[in-house]
Amino acid sequence: MKHIDVSFFSDFDKVEKKLSFKLMGINDNEEYLANIPFRRIEDLAMVPVCIVRNDSIGEGLITINDSHLDMWGITYEELWKNLMKSAGKVTPVKTFGMGDFLGEDIINDPETLNNLIVVTNKGQNYGAGAILYPGVLEDISEKYGVNLYILPASIHEVIVVPEKGVPDEAEMLKAIVHEVNAGVLSREEFLSDNIYFYEKNTGIFKVFG
Repeated sequence: MKHIDVSFFSDFDKVEKKLSFKLMGINDNEEYLANIPFRRIEDLAMVPVCIVRNDSIGEGLITINDSHLDMWGITYEELWKNLMKSAGKVTPVKTFGMGDFLGEDIINDPETLNNLIVVTNKGQNYGAGAILYPGVLEDISEKYGVNLYILPASIHEVIVVPEKGVPDEAEMLKAIVHEVNAGVLSREEFLSDNIYFYEKNTGIFKVFG
């Protein structure tokens, strides 16, 4: 069986060009996160990872923990400064309309669904974190000229919904997320029961309600 060569991992000068992060809920993963230098945003944890690739095996993720920072002789701040520079290059963002995601054969209203934006990474693997890459939410809100709702579809992707300002809009979106989480999504892929809101004028990302 072939293995991915990770001998580079002891040298941060080589690791820093392979850094990205995955997104997960904090409340359900407190034990897992105990020794990880994650960054918190609302109820979500941005978990630092090193991406390793092999032509035969594919892509793998090494989760970075506190002992790795000690090994490299770097601080939490240095890790995240480098990581936020590299993430969008190592695992580039990918966006497309919800209609393209579902396929034309099973949708009745492609125009409406294509105004719902799926955000993930190029490999569509642990891609929900791509929504927090610098400029991603800003660019989408500028394109539509409105605030945005962000629905946590899974750890692999989120759905961005431009605000329409209709009555009970947020409540309807919350209901959709709860229904998907309860009846469709596996626990391993669960991200959050909350929906999030991005304010176009302030750039603030927060749990809605």
